[in-house]
Amino acid sequence: MKNDVTLLINAGGESTRMGQSKALLPVLPMGTPLICYVAARLRPLAQRCIVVANDPALCDAVAPLGAICLPDAHPKAGPLGGLATGLRQIEGWAMCVACDMPMVDSAIFRFLVDLALEADVHGAPRWDAIVPQVNGRYQPLHALYHRRCLPAILSRLASGQRRMDCFLPDVRLRLVTESELIPFDATLVSFANINTPEEWERFVERRRDA
Repeated sequence: MKNDVTLLINAGGESTRMGQSKALLPVLPMGTPLICYVAARLRPLAQRCIVVANDPALCDAVAPLGAICLPDAHPKAGPLGGLATGLRQIEGWAMCVACDMPMVDSAIFRFLVDLALEADVHGAPRWDAIVPQVNGRYQPLHALYHRRCLPAILSRLASGQRRMDCFLPDVRLRLVTESELIPFDATLVSFANINTPEEWERFVERRRDA
């Protein structure tokens, strides 16, 4: 499993609502940068780690992890551009996650990888994208994508589309339902992200109470 998967962390956002770089917020008790904390939770599942970021400070932060840090080749295209940037560098599957999702669960991603490796009766791959759906919404920044998705993504970008899920109708999608996820995370907290100082403080309090 590990040899087939790259951890792809999308960290190209500007953190406007946070007022400072989300990816560098210190996670207690060691003050680990948030992006490194997220990476450490998933890194054992992947052969390599790619971080898409335009901030040199983020590249410096992830360097001890052996991560490859890439500038976003589509800096005006949001996370979809970051996904395209990362997929260009791999041949197989990417575990795509945002840098601001501190409660990601490796057990869920292990389940998603198992789904990704399913084959049809002829031994051919069944899926190009494995995407959870929570509260009726796709979770495209907590998902798996094969490099086979790249042409569809580039086509959408060329037409001016930027929604992270806009290309999903163009690929073989395996939608993962809440009922499939709940055995791994009963409250589905794995999909929560941190966008504001208030959300960060709630996460800090959760860490203190753990």
